Amino acid sequence: MKILRLIPIASIVSLVFVLTLLSCTKNEKPAAITADTTKAVTQPSQPQATGSEVTLNDKAKKGQLLYYNTSLGKIKVACATCHADGTPKTQGNQIRQGHTLAGVTSRTATWNGMYKGADLKKYSYGGSFCATVFQQHADIKTVDKALSPDQVDAINEYLAAINAAPGAITSNLKIQWAGKPTFSDEAPPDNVVKPAVKAVMKLPGDPAKGQSTFDASCGTCHSINDKKIGPPMVKAAKDMNMVAQTVRFGSGAMAFYAKDVLSDQQVADAIAYIQSQLGK
Repeated sequence: MKILRLIPIASIVSLVFVLTLLSCTKNEKPAAITADTTKAVTQPSQPQATGSEVTLNDKAKKGQLLYYNTSLGKIKVACATCHADGTPKTQGNQIRQGHTLAGVTSRTATWNGMYKGADLKKYSYGGSFCATVFQQHADIKTVDKALSPDQVDAINEYLAAINAAPGAITSNLKIQWAGKPTFSDEAPPDNVVKPAVKAVMKLPGDPAKGQSTFDASCGTCHSINDKKIGPPMVKAAKDMNMVAQTVRFGSGAMAFYAKDVLSDQQVADAIAYIQSQLGK
């Protein structure tokens, strides 16, 4: 559970965190979401990519390289760190913070309505924002300059190429945020944070199940004892309430996990596993 600090989150990530894409539109209903957040989430947003290879032209190939580029910003993550793309490269059991970007070019809004209309292509469906916040490739006040025009065009071309890839979600998404992201250095207000943390911490956690959850989600950037992209749990997980808060609201360049990606029970299980490893 990446415990950096909140912008939020600020899943890490490249354009990566290219867009935890979201939102309802005037003409479309949002995709169905899990109502009971105490149960493990079955995620249509994290598909197992078993289809044939996507056909790419030269511009789309450049966009694919950007999609997988972990050296774009100060934080060594990529779009693919947080978002599946429907290709075999993102298959497996990893639980990414963001939903799949396969199908995103058919959506009429992303980031719960933050980007729509002409801004979708202008900001690579939210990729410029992710590059700014999660890769720290630009200042938050200059999101429009986070990616060059050529990079935007290339990423858009790649997103168009994977629009019908396996696991594609073409309808708008309504993500279950624990609270509206602030993307600032200030923590969310207590009246938002405390209920979200309490919902996790009141649940009895299962360390055995938690190990699987930790390995598939937190383990991408964190280990128990060693530094990876983020700090080890032995340093970062001294306050389990803060662990729950960071998972739900992010921290620094770490992207948050919405309730439709990790349920409250899954977070509680992962925390129980961390506690078991730290002797708490």
